[in-house]
Amino acid sequence: MSPEAAQAATEKPAVQFRRPRAEDGAAMWRLVKEMGGLELNSAYFYVLFAKDFADTGVVAESEDGRLAGFIAGHRPPERPDAVFVWQVGVAPWMRRQGLARRMLDALLAAQPAEVRWLEATVSPDNAASMQLFRSSARDRGVDCQESEYLGAELFPNSHEAENLFRIGPLDTESKNQS
Repeated sequence: MSPEAAQAATEKPAVQFRRPRAEDGAAMWRLVKEMGGLELNSAYFYVLFAKDFADTGVVAESEDGRLAGFIAGHRPPERPDAVFVWQVGVAPWMRRQGLARRMLDALLAAQPAEVRWLEATVSPDNAASMQLFRSSARDRGVDCQESEYLGAELFPNSHEAENLFRIGPLDTESKNQS
């Protein structure tokens, strides 16, 4: 393999990160439906999220305008110093490219100074998400506290328990690291 081909093989596909817009909601819903593995919320949720919670979300758009991935999050009213990641979706054709981490980095870099914590819940069988959040904390040089949060008994279906990952405290420098 030529040096140019080797470099091209290791480069991550070009994507542009931006805040979601209402018109992204349908593509977000389709992506979750197609990829499987994530809990599919209503199409209304994704449109509303993209419209009203854009400051705590990010979309990754490929060079040809396709939705490559997204993060949906919010700022919990009782913890305004935190951004809570609800869902991370990556298109199957973008997997194994580090896109989830790159979106997380873009999300954190866009947060205001008062955001000092990154939070997410992860089910015990979701090794990929646990690795994403643990490595993000490690690479930023901050703690990743893990604790029980939502027990399985709270859900009306066979939903697993969700453990809370609380990463931080973040400062401007650690929010902009990747």
